[in-house]
Amino acid sequence: MSVISYLFIVFLICTLIIYYIMPGKFQWIVLLGASLVFYGYAGIKYLLLVVTEAVIVYLFSLRMQKSLDEQEILARDADRRTARKIKNTEKVKRKKYLVAALFIVITILVIFKALGFLIENIKRFVPIDRIQDIPDFKLVAPLGISFYTFMIISYLVDLYNGRISAQRNFLKYLTYVMYFPHVTQGPIARYEEVGHQMWEHHRFNSDVIMRGVWLIIWGAFKKMVIADRISAFTTEIFGDVFSYKGMIFWAVGIAYSIQIYCDFSGCMDIMRGASECFGIVLGENFRRPYFSQTLPEFWRRWHISLGAFFREYVFYPVSTSKLFLKLNVKIRDHIGNVVGKVFAASIPILCVWILTGLWHGAVWNYIAWGLYHGILICMSTLFEQPLDRLTHRLKIRTECASWQIFRMLRTFVLCVIGRLIFMGQGIGSSIWMIRSGFTDWGKVYDLVGDFTLAQGEWSVILISCIVLLAVSIAQEILERRETGEDIRGWLMRQNVWFRWLVMVVGISSIVICGVYGSGATKAFIYEQF
Repeated sequence: MSVISYLFIVFLICTLIIYYIMPGKFQWIVLLGASLVFYGYAGIKYLLLVVTEAVIVYLFSLRMQKSLDEQEILARDADRRTARKIKNTEKVKRKKYLVAALFIVITILVIFKALGFLIENIKRFVPIDRIQDIPDFKLVAPLGISFYTFMIISYLVDLYNGRISAQRNFLKYLTYVMYFPHVTQGPIARYEEVGHQMWEHHRFNSDVIMRGVWLIIWGAFKKMVIADRISAFTTEIFGDVFSYKGMIFWAVGIAYSIQIYCDFSGCMDIMRGASECFGIVLGENFRRPYFSQTLPEFWRRWHISLGAFFREYVFYPVSTSKLFLKLNVKIRDHIGNVVGKVFAASIPILCVWILTGLWHGAVWNYIAWGLYHGILICMSTLFEQPLDRLTHRLKIRTECASWQIFRMLRTFVLCVIGRLIFMGQGIGSSIWMIRSGFTDWGKVYDLVGDFTLAQGEWSVILISCIVLLAVSIAQEILERRETGEDIRGWLMRQNVWFRWLVMVVGISSIVICGVYGSGATKAFIYEQF
């Protein structure tokens, strides 16, 4: 069920009506029913798979919770030494359940996302007849499998560490896993952040509904007016890379950077707005990433929940593990403290970025894209202090606007190169685009005459991007004032006529300028991940 379809609008309105009619203690049941319908619309077999995973994880979570309860009872009147021993014993017991549950859910993810890739490359690099006889393996991944799997993992690890208590009601746990505003493309919501919101009684509030609707409209504008319109241009070039050369690859890299931002953040806004209509606030997943002045800052602003997941459940565990700490000492002993410190810090960073590439899919381009960003972030760590000293010696005023704009543009260019790696139909095509973009400047293309988008379409894109930039700047200014107010908060302080005017203008712009028909891009880019 596409979230930019008329069917979804009807589905959301009907769910909201039933939700607010229902007594407070039963509202979560409406959310569960709506989520089952929403996901089941994509395929009953996939719905059964998600429910089966939820049952398995639920059973393991109860065993871990039992261990936590026993630990609390046994350690209640014990001395410190005995209590520590009890804690370690119970933690070992919980670890068995954790590993078993993680093995199951990660294996399912690997089967759908990476098994075909593994078989393909084993056959490519191992020229043995029996290996070559293995049939190709490719499954269509369930909707949002990467997102709900990561939510399950965070739930299990947080429970293992005693940060949360297990949800003893299976249907409530299933509601958390399958909550339709976040099950398809995130954000990757941790149980402690949203679980309690789902069981609370939410009374109807027209202001809350209006705030949610504004966010839905803004997301639909970014998706239908900007992203889907740019898609015709980027699809044409990325679909036949070797027929083009030169500066056109910079143009398509910039266009795709805008497209994927509007597409992904647009979906986030629609689903976060829908969730807010129920009184449930999901975390912000994008915070104007193209205003970033460094790559690490960019990735703190882009897909925030995924970055937080990898930081919490991969980077910290790897960097604080006993094996890594021993390795860290050996590296420092051999190559010195300064370089050794940076080198040692680079290992968990590269682990995170290789996994980030694989999370998008088991494709060499995604892995190369992950390595590209991982290496750049490691280099920024290594050269941070020398560059600061150089900036000081050159007497560059780092607080002036021109320097900050230069840093933003530099970061954006690095991201554009990453997009070309990401979108190549193989490593060879990515190398061709990047090399040609830097070396073949002789060929000039007419964006109107040589491609499918007419001049009027480009005009709509330009005007829409100016609106996007203006709103983003306004939001950035409001955030830097640290008042806690956003654009929607500012709108809520205006008179009722102005608020409704903004809503009518937003809806009208989507109806008039949105991309419809057979040429429209119906699916969101990140639905495949």
